Amino acid sequence: MEDIIEKPVWQDLQLGQSHDDIVIDSSEDNRILSTKLANQAMYQLDVFTHNLDARIYDHADFIEAVRSIAVHNERAKIRFLVIEPDFATKHGHRLIELARRLTSSIEIRRVHPDYAAYSECYLLADRRGVIQRKLASRYEAIVNFNNPALASELSGHFKEVWERSQPETNFKRLYI
Repeated sequence: MEDIIEKPVWQDLQLGQSHDDIVIDSSEDNRILSTKLANQAMYQLDVFTHNLDARIYDHADFIEAVRSIAVHNERAKIRFLVIEPDFATKHGHRLIELARRLTSSIEIRRVHPDYAAYSECYLLADRRGVIQRKLASRYEAIVNFNNPALASELSGHFKEVWERSQPETNFKRLYI
């Protein structure tokens, strides 16, 4: 069993290299480590979220990390599955605006109703880095910058839901 780091020195964490599980329990820690994973991701970012949690995903540093992946790799795939997108739509989430500008790299889908009761949320970076919250309503999470086994398991779930879900029409820009 791997060591669990409760008070990590986060500046040393490297995607694909740091194997330790990190236990976090605040929205700020989730935001910082989500941003750190996104900053280090080169080609893929998959996020399963209940409502595009603004405390984590609506910050300039996270938005810039996502934008950077999209513009520096023409084959980048950045995908968000959202169970309840209405709140983000109504409150002008910056990620939605970014997705509207970078449609070839960023896609947001509303989760198919069959998966709406799923209680977890997670972020996957380059099929290695993982942030997993067992209860989306809470900020307790396990973070690992190099856990391809867990990333593969969650990626399988993500793919299954993605294939059954539809693009969120409320996120599309209307040109009149």
